[in-house]
Amino acid sequence: MVATTSIQITLKPLLAISILLLLSPLARAQPPRETLLSTDNAYNPIPSPDGKLIAYVRTGWGRPGGSGGFGRSNLVSDVAIIDAAGMPVTKAPLSDLFLSGWTPDGTRLVCYRDWEYALISLDGTKATQGRIPESSQGHAASEWVSFSPSRATLVWSRQVDASHGIIESPDATIVSAGQLIGQRVVPSPDGRYFAVFSEWVESHLWVYDTQLESWTDLAKIRIHPDSNWRYIQPSWNPWFADGSRVVYFSDSVLTVSSPDGRQKTEIPIDADAGLATPSPDGLSVAFATFEPRPMRTRPDLSFWGNTTIWVISPTLGARPRAVTRKDPDETYDLRWLNNETLVFDRIADESFYQYARLWKASVPP
Repeated sequence: MVATTSIQITLKPLLAISILLLLSPLARAQPPRETLLSTDNAYNPIPSPDGKLIAYVRTGWGRPGGSGGFGRSNLVSDVAIIDAAGMPVTKAPLSDLFLSGWTPDGTRLVCYRDWEYALISLDGTKATQGRIPESSQGHAASEWVSFSPSRATLVWSRQVDASHGIIESPDATIVSAGQLIGQRVVPSPDGRYFAVFSEWVESHLWVYDTQLESWTDLAKIRIHPDSNWRYIQPSWNPWFADGSRVVYFSDSVLTVSSPDGRQKTEIPIDADAGLATPSPDGLSVAFATFEPRPMRTRPDLSFWGNTTIWVISPTLGARPRAVTRKDPDETYDLRWLNNETLVFDRIADESFYQYARLWKASVPP
């Protein structure tokens, strides 16, 4: 009788802990499997469409031709490429620009900075280059550009006057809106839709249907909790590969929505989360969680480190699985290399972006 009582006393706390783990929306699964991908001081890894190459941006301070002070003109942004194993493909940087992504055929990179844009081949040749027009009334245009697969051209968003915004390409106005509703335009993979959103911490996600010529305001979204996220221009793409859905965080709710907003799946995530991104097959969504702490050199500001990468099925009742450890650094960009592997960056709490690294993590079945 004494032995039985002892066993009951021992098991009850263990049972309670097990139940709590099962009920926790962020319960950890198997030990994480992650590896350092590159020792370059770099961020914003973006895999090629076939998953064989990864373009990224080398960073740091002291950019040639900069002002020599503390302005962003001194931020290094050299685009380079490695293969999926982390081996360098390009010895010299392909461009001194930021990186938006790849063309669908994987032959060119979409680059931009300070309102200059270029399509750059893997040998460094600039196939297309130009400058986003300035408003006659002095309204600032976004420096971000992306590639429209259906039009086979670059597109961007620009404010024409106080009440008139447009989405345009180098040779045409594509959409005219009553006002500028977001600095970033990301076409759907099939080219039918444009996702439009601001670069700030909180923005509304708008979708424009080019066939119906209609706008839908999906929700107020959060791409990343850090207000400094936009400064070095990392990327984020909400589209599923077939263009049928988008994924985003609205407050602490992970939402998968049809472009018209009529069908939504909402999954509560009890954490500061962002960078939601769907897998190529659409069966999983990865995201990052963050825990703010005082910045080392500016304790009055927050550094959004203690980052963990998670994966979840985009279905009601699904529970996330951690695929990395909690790391003190901050993640700015998160992408799928293939259906089994994620690539992401980790940026340390250092002034002038002195320490950033590229990582990858395997996603257990």
